[in-house]
Amino acid sequence: MQSGSAVTTQLAAYAAGHQYSDLPANVRQEALRSVFNILGCTIGGARHNGVDTADKALGGFTGPANVTLFGRGRKADALHAALINCLASSIYSFDDTHEQAVVHPAGPVASAAFAVAELQLVSGEAFLAAVALGIELECRLCKALTVPPAKGSMAWSGTGITGGIGAAVAAGSLLGLDMPAMRMAIGIALSQAAGFRAMHGTLCTPLMPAQAAQTGLRAAFLARAGFTSSPVALEGRYGYLSVFSDQPDLDALAGGLGERFEILRNTYKPYPCGIVIHPIIDACLELRRTYGLDASQIASVAIAASPGAMALCNNRNPRDEMQAHVSLHHWTAVCFVRGTARIQDMDADTAVKDPLLMAFQDRVAANLDPKRASDSAEVTVVMTDGSRHTVNIEHGIGSTARPMTNAELETKFAGLVVPVLGQARTRALIDQCWTLASSHDAGALARASA
Repeated sequence: MQSGSAVTTQLAAYAAGHQYSDLPANVRQEALRSVFNILGCTIGGARHNGVDTADKALGGFTGPANVTLFGRGRKADALHAALINCLASSIYSFDDTHEQAVVHPAGPVASAAFAVAELQLVSGEAFLAAVALGIELECRLCKALTVPPAKGSMAWSGTGITGGIGAAVAAGSLLGLDMPAMRMAIGIALSQAAGFRAMHGTLCTPLMPAQAAQTGLRAAFLARAGFTSSPVALEGRYGYLSVFSDQPDLDALAGGLGERFEILRNTYKPYPCGIVIHPIIDACLELRRTYGLDASQIASVAIAASPGAMALCNNRNPRDEMQAHVSLHHWTAVCFVRGTARIQDMDADTAVKDPLLMAFQDRVAANLDPKRASDSAEVTVVMTDGSRHTVNIEHGIGSTARPMTNAELETKFAGLVVPVLGQARTRALIDQCWTLASSHDAGALARASA
């Protein structure tokens, strides 16, 4: 695409005009995997104290209770449910991530889509098509802002500023918006884009995608009612693209629509932390397993880390759970001391403040390797007897080069959901989710997740 003169219209036409039958088989499959993964993350995070806080603080201001709060055993109005469900989906930093744009697309998209699917009858095929479209445009927009040749700012939260378009497109698709209304929905959502990375390490980290989910859903409802926005919200003078990127990549945004699918670059996390830490965890666990290392005999750890890992997660000695999400030093210590990388390993009292983990971090040094890919890391340990061991990870588990299998996703899902819903309900939900495409009522999956 050489010109941005009609990009908002082009995206709106694509979103309003495509159906499940238009999607290639691998895109349909990835949409289902995205729904499966984010459903597990949402239920698993549903009873986190941060979700409790938000629900209690805002629950008194809601309307008719007609949309399920996953894993919380009750319903709320659609806008509140979209916010709380998306907040739960990202509260443990276990949600999906686009490999290039490092955006977490499925939370905002699925939360908005599930809300609509409980307000009206939606088939599984229509639901999956809406999710695929929402993820596609969210990833494309984030990529167009930040991935070279685009020139954007690391300061923006990619999911915070692009999640709204994904949620609006998914909800708008299910509401049957035509191109003009879809264009309005996109503009309304983009007008409320917000989020910056200084909030990382606080509860605002998951709040930013949650707000995007609510924003996008609200935008679709407003557009359906005739509410207006600029028809050139993206490309217009002083429009979204000029605000959020010094040099947007228009081809990444609108080139090859219907031919190139960014959802195929979406990845799923095996560990509950910032994705750029994952190859470091892989290396540390492999070192411990291969050489039978005793943490007390490790004198030092040297990490050759990617630019993304250094920019986002070079945070020694986190003080609480939310800071631990983005601390490569904490997770390195966890791997060598405990040999694990679990949700329990960022509990504030039993892990973050564990004296053994805190002390071990002083032995960890992370160094920038400017040419290293975000799914790569090298870790070298020096033992107290002077011996050295090194592991280089070219592609971390969960990356597009080493994707998680459906069986591995099921193990992750069960680990998140069984503590909330129990073994029997979890097994039934797994089976129900994998057959979503053949369902006449996608909302039944949401209701089964209460």
